[in-house]
Amino acid sequence: MVWQIKCSTCKNVTHAKNIVDLILKHRDKEGWFLCQCGEHGYIEKSFKLQEPGETWKPFLKGIITLSNSGDTYQPFIFLVSDPEDDNTYYFWFSYYKDLRKSSGKLKFGYGPGGSPVLSKANMLDLLHQLVKIRCLTQSEISDTIGN
Repeated sequence: MVWQIKCSTCKNVTHAKNIVDLILKHRDKEGWFLCQCGEHGYIEKSFKLQEPGETWKPFLKGIITLSNSGDTYQPFIFLVSDPEDDNTYYFWFSYYKDLRKSSGKLKFGYGPGGSPVLSKANMLDLLHQLVKIRCLTQSEISDTIGN
């Protein structure tokens, strides 16, 4: 699957040939997608919902990886916003399995085993990264858990 990153500044489109290419070559150090010009970009998606005539049109703004580089199983989250808003309010959990060295396949998706499974360490790392890139604050986390 080719991913098209639309630039928020120059309006050009940058292409990533697959999910691995997108993660390794088209993000800044915090995980936000980048255009060839070096500015932030986004990926537009559109999905028909089960409700008649309704669609979900998320803007994918970046990816936070949740495993070690080179692992076969790679859970991650997309940083997502609504089209009208620059703020990231949604976190879409996904994964890929890179078996190209053994069976020649790169699987991206959400099943058939369902959504990604995260370890406690992965979850804590995710919270740390979300605070680091300013999608969450420490006080929001503390208020939620009652400390």
